[in-house]
Amino acid sequence: MTNRFPALMRAGLAGLTTICFGGCAATPHFDLEAPAPAVHVSQSALPTAVQPYPRIERVLSCIRKTGIIRKRVFVVGSFADSTGKINAVATGATGNFVPQGGSASYITDAIRKAGGKVISTYFGPPARQKTAHYAINGIFNSLDFNAPMSADLRVGGIGPVAGSGWAQLTLSIQLDQADTRLNEQMSMIQRPVKFQQAGVGVGRDFNSLLVTGTVVLRNQERLQFEALNGPIALGVADVLMKEFPKAADRCRGIVADLLETLS
Repeated sequence: MTNRFPALMRAGLAGLTTICFGGCAATPHFDLEAPAPAVHVSQSALPTAVQPYPRIERVLSCIRKTGIIRKRVFVVGSFADSTGKINAVATGATGNFVPQGGSASYITDAIRKAGGKVISTYFGPPARQKTAHYAINGIFNSLDFNAPMSADLRVGGIGPVAGSGWAQLTLSIQLDQADTRLNEQMSMIQRPVKFQQAGVGVGRDFNSLLVTGTVVLRNQERLQFEALNGPIALGVADVLMKEFPKAADRCRGIVADLLETLS
């Protein structure tokens, strides 16, 4: 898998009240000292190369074989971008670094592979309503860039040039109750996208002939697809296994090393 990312480096790469009309008013009792239920958040840092994705597909297939979500219906909306990062320098591309809304199709694909039914609202609400059990959505939370190394070691006008850097994308997948939007599970995925380049630079006079230039080979990855498809599917698998312990017992071991659960 090749990594193509020079432009990213240049860019800096409900409380309820019941009224009784017979003259009384009753309010439910709330225990203010009771601890709130914990929502566990998982963090996963996938390697830059996308080799783990076949394993992510296997865990989705494993969940499907359990039949645990066969009769479950999931509403999938748009995938929000809250990174605030704009790409104005990449060759052949301007606008945002990450897809706008359409990454919800990766959620739909993952739910279908796991055996669930999907109601897509990306193109608007359905003409006929159908009861849904869950709503599942995603957010691109942050996109950070760093270029830790750059070297130009020419001696006598000729020598190697090299550089490396990375972009760190964070996304979250939320599983909510469809009717109340009460959050049930959440998974947070971190995705590093690395960039390396190496080459030779020349700036020298050869017998009164000035020769200048640089030849560089770059190794980088497409942020718009490879860096997103696997992590989003992993996040979907993670929230499903959290919500359905039977699926976790049978399938979590397939991607256990990709997930670090925070208590």
